[in-house]
Amino acid sequence: MNLTRETLYDKIYACWAGKNIGGTLGAPVEGKMEALNLTFFPEIPDGQALPNDDLDLQLVNLHAAEQYGVGLGTEQIGREWLEHVRFQYDEYGYAQTALRAGFIPPFAGKWDNPFVNCMGSPIRSEIWACAAPGRPDIAAYFAWQDAAVDHAGGEGVFGEIFNAAIEALAFTWEGTLVDLVKKALTFIPASCRTAKAVAETLDCYAAGLPLSEARERILAHHGCPNFTDAPQNIAFTVAGILWGKDFEDVLLKTVNLGYDTDCTVATAGSLWGILYGTASIPEKWSAPVGDGIVLSAAVRGFTPPPTLDDLTKRTMRLGDKLALEDPYRFVMPETEQTDFSVQRWTLPAEADRRYAFCIELRYANDRPSVAPGAPVELRFTFINNAADRWAVVPTLELPCGLSYAACGDEIVLMPGERTEWTATVSSNGRIAPVSACRLKLARINDFALWNEFTVNFPILRASTWVVDGKLTPVDGTLVSFPAKREDNTYTAAAILNVPTTRTTTLICASRSSVTVTLDGEKVIESGPHSHDMPAYHRAHKDQRVTLELAAGRHAVTVVVRDAEQVPEFRFAAVKGGKPTEPGSCYRFVDDVIE
Repeated sequence: MNLTRETLYDKIYACWAGKNIGGTLGAPVEGKMEALNLTFFPEIPDGQALPNDDLDLQLVNLHAAEQYGVGLGTEQIGREWLEHVRFQYDEYGYAQTALRAGFIPPFAGKWDNPFVNCMGSPIRSEIWACAAPGRPDIAAYFAWQDAAVDHAGGEGVFGEIFNAAIEALAFTWEGTLVDLVKKALTFIPASCRTAKAVAETLDCYAAGLPLSEARERILAHHGCPNFTDAPQNIAFTVAGILWGKDFEDVLLKTVNLGYDTDCTVATAGSLWGILYGTASIPEKWSAPVGDGIVLSAAVRGFTPPPTLDDLTKRTMRLGDKLALEDPYRFVMPETEQTDFSVQRWTLPAEADRRYAFCIELRYANDRPSVAPGAPVELRFTFINNAADRWAVVPTLELPCGLSYAACGDEIVLMPGERTEWTATVSSNGRIAPVSACRLKLARINDFALWNEFTVNFPILRASTWVVDGKLTPVDGTLVSFPAKREDNTYTAAAILNVPTTRTTTLICASRSSVTVTLDGEKVIESGPHSHDMPAYHRAHKDQRVTLELAAGRHAVTVVVRDAEQVPEFRFAAVKGGKPTEPGSCYRFVDDVIE
């Protein structure tokens, strides 16, 4: 890059300053889905920015990258989340439930997660762009690793890759903003919803439409009732950048489009800061926010940078580390761009997978749960990327109540070879909600045991519902009915077995009308909704109830009515009551639905 250290510092600092300013402007009106008319901060800051997960989670990623360096990937970021993040909002809560059960990303970010299309990861792009300025390929690589933790298989991944690419490109961009957007689009599939929404935004701009008309077209063709859905919001950020004339105009045009405003405006402010530096940010906007960083209480356990200056310097040091590395390390193979159903390990652990013996695990049909009569099929792939021959004998170590059938013969792989090994695991029904399992690989050398390796993975006990009179194993929270009924009334029943007496919030999220009874007493009565909202902290008020739930077995019946199509619902038991610490609305993983 033809950037001096002083210019690079200025652009990175302006990126973080724009992030802080934009998040503080947009946070108070987040979720308002009508067009707005703001002219300044709706809540005047008193010398500091509002705390915001848009920046908080990037500080976690910075901490992780400083520890793991170029080896940072989905598994390592997932570990850091469990240690440092207590947010349970939407996709964060579902991904952390999977992480707590023992899954690793990207599968942990995909399994049973209804929010993979949302904005929780596109807001985390700046750390990768600023650590790889002018290198959109490297920024996109780390954006993929990060987004897969909680958005695997969804538009959130494409949104973060797009944002990271456009921001990394902006450091050295000399063309038009339209061409900058078009170049960033080449990093995501043209078929994804995010790319289509951005492309429509470009069409509106090229046609000379007023921003208000462009907004209506974006929502008509790419809108979603969930205000956090990524495609519409990323299109709004692009629109703010294209239609805006300067920093203030960009921020106000973006925030007044509405929807997920703290995210859209924060990203717009960051991108503008990278493009034009600190000189483009008026003191009118920077002075009320200041240089300090305010961390949310739900993010803890590490030392964050106290100021934007410190954050900028630490980001630059991280970039210096990455600049010394072989750039081919950061190339995403095509299979890794699309295969979100896999958990990966290297032998030895933390080795560079390009040169190590690798293990991949896929659950057949993405279903990691087991029930009597409904076994789970484990599909292991062994890949020898090492420089010498590997001979291994695989076996499984399973807890009581689980058994498996598989071939136990020795497997020999020469360098560059791979093979599949499948095991079918059955249950007698007497298993824990989460069973910790192990794959053991005995490496053989000259007909003798040379070394042993183990990797850990979970198998879940399937929930068991009686759905329209038929006993049905259910994987995760989603219960689906088999076919349309003439009377348009559907019934599902189960027993909720709670290990300890505790305050619990029961959520039964559906677009249809639902009635939930617990031990014969009606606890939820809800009419239809335009969209389901199974979030732990913001499920529709009439589709959740908080009560003191005694230890033991409780009969649950769900009746669904007035469905336009074959209905479904999500049922979850979440920690309820007054929080004892930030982020305590997590889902229980020790109860059983039987």
